[in-house]
Amino acid sequence: MSAAPDVLGVEETRVRAVRLPAGPVTVMELGRVQTRRILRHPALLVSLVWVVLGLGFGFPDTPYEQYSVATGMVIFMMGPATFFAANLVATSGRRSSADEWTPALPMPALRRTAALLVAGVGLGAVALAIQLLLVAVAYDQPVLELRWTHVLSVPVAITGAAVLGVAVARLLPWPGAPLLVMAAITVANIWASNNEVFLGLYVDFAQWTDNDAIPGMHPGSGAWHLVYLAAFVGLAAFGAVLRDVRRVWLPVLGGAACGALVLVAGALQL
Repeated sequence: MSAAPDVLGVEETRVRAVRLPAGPVTVMELGRVQTRRILRHPALLVSLVWVVLGLGFGFPDTPYEQYSVATGMVIFMMGPATFFAANLVATSGRRSSADEWTPALPMPALRRTAALLVAGVGLGAVALAIQLLLVAVAYDQPVLELRWTHVLSVPVAITGAAVLGVAVARLLPWPGAPLLVMAAITVANIWASNNEVFLGLYVDFAQWTDNDAIPGMHPGSGAWHLVYLAAFVGLAAFGAVLRDVRRVWLPVLGGAACGALVLVAGALQL
């Protein structure tokens, strides 16, 4: 009977696990999947419905209203929702008391986090498309010349909201931490709106006046404000990967550089 396997011609088969490449292409593909997951999240879908309903029930007609819609409404309505949606997607496995599905992929934790950051860029691109549509549909006022640095602040801020959501998921993995972070950002923006408008992450660039006929413009540099927002995005991105790298000093150094840029751009934009 021991010779039966030889007689039957049965040979031992070795199964080798195929390890897919974990290069930039794979990271980008996973980033596309994560972008779709975040866009499908109920928090973000509700904010998109809010934008549509806001235009449907009260289409802007005054110069102030149109400029605010063309440069800031998407941040105001989608920013917090993007933050919470990205955070909830990044923590979905941990909150369900199960391992996150992405560790099963043949790539290190750093690249899985990088895919979530790529998803943040994808959300920024979606926000830019929505913002350009709003400019085309809702802005026809010659009173205020539309400044494209103000328009471009929208995708940068939305990207930052998603990246910050991922950073909070990685650095502050405790219940209630995202809510506390959003509360702190809200308080900071309220302070900025009453003191130095351009120091806020959400800026209503047009200045409301009593008659709302000829609104003014808050003084400040839109270009430096873009740099200011981008530096915050970089700071959050370096924080998001802090626990995934072996050489911790690299994201610390990068975060310090972004923090310095926040201070410089924050001063120059005023």
